[in-house]
Amino acid sequence: MKPKRWAVRFAIVFVILALGLGGSAPSQSRVPDVHYEPTPQLIVEEMLKMAEVKRDDVVYDLGCGDGRFVITAAKKYGARGEGIDIDPARIKDSNRNARIAKVQDKVKFTEKDLFETDIREATVVALYLLPELNLQLRPTLLKDLKPGTRIVSYEFDMGDWQPDKMGRIGQKRFYFWVVPADVAGKWRFSFPSGKGEEQFGLSLTQKFQEIDGWITTPVSTVSPLEAYVIGDRIGFLLRYQPPGKQVEMRFSGRVQGNTLNGFVEVSGGPFAGKHKWTARR
Repeated sequence: MKPKRWAVRFAIVFVILALGLGGSAPSQSRVPDVHYEPTPQLIVEEMLKMAEVKRDDVVYDLGCGDGRFVITAAKKYGARGEGIDIDPARIKDSNRNARIAKVQDKVKFTEKDLFETDIREATVVALYLLPELNLQLRPTLLKDLKPGTRIVSYEFDMGDWQPDKMGRIGQKRFYFWVVPADVAGKWRFSFPSGKGEEQFGLSLTQKFQEIDGWITTPVSTVSPLEAYVIGDRIGFLLRYQPPGKQVEMRFSGRVQGNTLNGFVEVSGGPFAGKHKWTARR
């Protein structure tokens, strides 16, 4: 006996809806932004050396391909790692390669859009993307990564964020950055003198790891010398001429939010020696 036409039509509509073909179109995974091409193993190893990877590091590879970067970090240095890739075939390859290398207890691979990935745990981040993707990712790297986190990129740089180091093998280049702490703004600190505690002002401007500015001393306003910020470490040299002998003050410290803590080594004057130093923004 033939089924009734309305029953056949109902069955077809039910199948269409069940397959997600009725109404709005189904959501689809985003197509990979980069054509897959593995980083040469020799360069992977040189990038890991440049980043000075250690056992206690957490290495993220954004666009991990076959997983070789985090797998090598785990096998050679004992580091933990996570690879992110939007292509399920690459995740499958990575998991297989981790089993072969016997490091599956130290690494994991996640099928995900790298722009939607929480990277705050990373202490080392590896990239092999495209110049425009590096620039698109740069604000997230600077905002979400802890100061001192190391970033390495094969082939492509970060625009006007100049690398701290650069390597080359043949015609191939790779780049290295350290995420700098945010130190821009006005800081205040005091220092003992013959008149008691005297106030100093430190005003800093910043472009990535490059800093500049001026210091207001009790007798003048001068520019700091040899100023640097590397991760959460900051330092600068102050020379000024209070009444009497010229004083040289070499500051070094660590950035903790709106506080700088460290030491200042003083040459010249009655307070020569090494002293604790704290500044607040």
